[in-house]
Amino acid sequence: MNRLLLGLSLPFFSMTGWGEQVNLVEQGKQAFSTWGCAECHVSAKDDPSIKTGPSLYNLFLTEPREREVLVAASGERVAVRADRDYFTKSVRNSQESLAIAEVGAAKGEAYPAIMPAFAAGVVSDGDLESIWHYLRHAADEPQAGPAVVMVEKQAAEKSDNPLDDLTEVVVGERPRVFRAPVLHSSGRAIHVGLPAGVNFTFDPRQFTVRSVWSGGFLNLAKEQKGRSTPGSDHGQNSHELLDAAPLLTPLTADGRLIDFEFKEPDVADDEAVIKHLWKGGDFLKELAGWDSEFLGYSEHGNQPPEFHFRVGKNRINQRISCGVDGVMVVDVSGDFEAAQVFQLRKDGLQAPTVSGGTLADGKWTLPAGKNGHYQLRANISEALPARRAVAKVEDFSSQPLVAVPAVADLLTGYSIESWESPKDTYGRKQLFEPTAIAVAKNGTIVVGTRTAGIWRIRDRKWELFAEGTYECLGLVIEDEVGDVIVIGQKPELTRLRDVDHDGRADEFSTVCDDYGFHGNYHEYTHGPVRDAAGNYYFTLNLCHSGNERASFRAGGPYMGSMGGFRGWCCRVTPAGVFEPYASGVRSPAGLGIDPGGRLLYAENQGEYMGSSKISYLYQDHFYGHPSSLVSLPGMKPDSPEITDPKWQKSAQLSALWFPHGILANSPGNPAWDLTQGKFGGYSGQMFIGDQTLSTVMRVATEKEGGIDQGCLLPFASKMGSGVMRPCFLPDGSLLLGQTGRGWASNGGNESSLQRIFWDGKTTAADIQRVAVTQTGFQVYFTTPIAAGLSPEQVLAEIQVESWTYTDSSKYGSEEDEKHPNIVRNAIISADRKSVKFDLENFTYLTAVNRIYWIQVMNARQLLAPAVGREKLEAYYTVRVLPD
Repeated sequence: MNRLLLGLSLPFFSMTGWGEQVNLVEQGKQAFSTWGCAECHVSAKDDPSIKTGPSLYNLFLTEPREREVLVAASGERVAVRADRDYFTKSVRNSQESLAIAEVGAAKGEAYPAIMPAFAAGVVSDGDLESIWHYLRHAADEPQAGPAVVMVEKQAAEKSDNPLDDLTEVVVGERPRVFRAPVLHSSGRAIHVGLPAGVNFTFDPRQFTVRSVWSGGFLNLAKEQKGRSTPGSDHGQNSHELLDAAPLLTPLTADGRLIDFEFKEPDVADDEAVIKHLWKGGDFLKELAGWDSEFLGYSEHGNQPPEFHFRVGKNRINQRISCGVDGVMVVDVSGDFEAAQVFQLRKDGLQAPTVSGGTLADGKWTLPAGKNGHYQLRANISEALPARRAVAKVEDFSSQPLVAVPAVADLLTGYSIESWESPKDTYGRKQLFEPTAIAVAKNGTIVVGTRTAGIWRIRDRKWELFAEGTYECLGLVIEDEVGDVIVIGQKPELTRLRDVDHDGRADEFSTVCDDYGFHGNYHEYTHGPVRDAAGNYYFTLNLCHSGNERASFRAGGPYMGSMGGFRGWCCRVTPAGVFEPYASGVRSPAGLGIDPGGRLLYAENQGEYMGSSKISYLYQDHFYGHPSSLVSLPGMKPDSPEITDPKWQKSAQLSALWFPHGILANSPGNPAWDLTQGKFGGYSGQMFIGDQTLSTVMRVATEKEGGIDQGCLLPFASKMGSGVMRPCFLPDGSLLLGQTGRGWASNGGNESSLQRIFWDGKTTAADIQRVAVTQTGFQVYFTTPIAAGLSPEQVLAEIQVESWTYTDSSKYGSEEDEKHPNIVRNAIISADRKSVKFDLENFTYLTAVNRIYWIQVMNARQLLAPAVGREKLEAYYTVRVLPD
């Protein structure tokens, strides 16, 4: 009979090879005693001839008797034999035929269909056969089957235990909430896995559920490998229950179904992107025309998450749940300034009913009023396939921070260690790419990752703060203890808040999603950073699309805009107002506010970017990449206003170039040394890493005639992975978050978290900074030039070479107009800690917009004490000469 609900937890049939005989009866006994009978629909009260416990074995006999069943699909009643075929159907499709009660108050009625169907991925065919033989063996005499059934053990199969797949998001005793790009929903979609075995997608595009499936929750293999392939999959042995048609879509006051397709179309829906990209509209005006917004979601204990959104003046909360009985419940609450109408999907819902409001012609209307509470119920399936049970209980306890010595190319006096990443809540190794780091005033370190959520370090212990975030590349701590954090993730800026102070975030409030996000892998959101007035700034990567009509590339070969202010720096005011701030960025991976309060960003080389660069950001200025201009009102990819090369003439000059392929290929975020000498002799300077070359650099800037320029100096190399996020800790050390996934890094590791610290006493010989003069440069050292060396001897060890880069539509630039520069007239300062020299023919016309490579050879002989590197170098970008 199909009344047995097996609580499966561990595979009992190990298929490790041929040639060995196994006893299926013993295997079945082990399984049945381990998993047990969790629920029996036929009770002794209803039918004395059927008993629970061991007598259940008599249901499947060597000579089975007939029972009357109800065929669910047709409603017919037929007599079937309780034989092996019926046993198999009972497990594989448990709700196909329902047993009829033979005695008692329920006599003549079909028992309710509550047991899930166990697919082969949950209970294998071998497991099922073992259980069958065990049930027959355990029946009462003389009906019992054979006591021993021997078969050949078969070759090993791939494990069907979801815990063995590290990319599988496993759901146990609590709901899990994840953002990931899944086909047939927008890139902003939020996916929920419920303990009952049912999962759904809630999409901010339409403020409603889209897609319901049972079985495995999510598999993020596509999202966690390489550069990622948007379109992550549902989990192991998943089964679709409802397709992507919206379940319960709210209507605006003027009767329009909410649909933000223009700013967040479905993942990989190029046709939708093309439609909106080529219509020449006004993004901000269209956004304002909807007068609606997604507000985020909250999690409360083991309850399903509650989603929050606004339609006009109506603030609405929605919680969705679904049990093994296949009944979906949508609880709606909120303050309704006006009646609110929802459109119910046409297909897939059986016998929908509501409590409160009126349901007519597929529309559910809720009345105006404060603190309204309403509910919709509908059956979505008669047969819910089972999800394989998880044998392990999640563990949220803290994990010790383990630091191990590491090796890198560092100056004398500096050391490095690697911090091992924490395990996930099931104790599994996880892909841990630390790309966002900040420190609270109480010393709590908050670490954001690309796919492993947000973690905190307190008292040298790891604690999981929030999971399910989508490529976090920056964060800001708003309180003093790290309980309120604003993160930048691909779909939005989100405020995470630990309301009940249990150590995990409860509220996920949307700070800003008023920009276009299309689920493209290259559409990163960098930042945010916050200025003294409370404004948040973030930068939006261009996309990398294979469909030229779905991306305006402005003549370049790769990166373009799908619209919605891709390629812009944006601002959100304290009042929550979204403002496009500056245009023309390409891959603005580094964003920061310097100690003087000025906003700047680091750009990666590519089209219209001859090399990577650092630029200060000013409102309404343009920074060189024309693809961003398609987001201006009325513009389309073929609009002459944005295809004319004249735009290049208006590009804002960068402060300095990175020497491409020498110190940097893909620079990340900046951090400033405000440690007051705890990190050595570089106070006030910027530190910035490179993802490709696994280096750390120093930047010393200066301003001449209102123009920013400066020099770049090497600090460390051969880091563990690609350096994206430096952060100075309270003890004066430098913590470096690194990732090598998608873009190979010289470090060789997929990710790394390393700390560099100074011994507090050793001053390594180094170039501290470089300043430009009217006739050349002045180089400042950390240690004095050795006594007795003449200016001529020092000059003989200085070499200078210069070149420029050309911004054009092709990918990057060669070192154009490259040539050596002849040095003249060295002057050593009185404290012997700097040398000033001239360059031959160093005039305004030949000097500006060039990068000068200054090399100090035989540094260990030139400088005292004789520690440091043999050769010192600096790269100064000259934009203007001093008066």
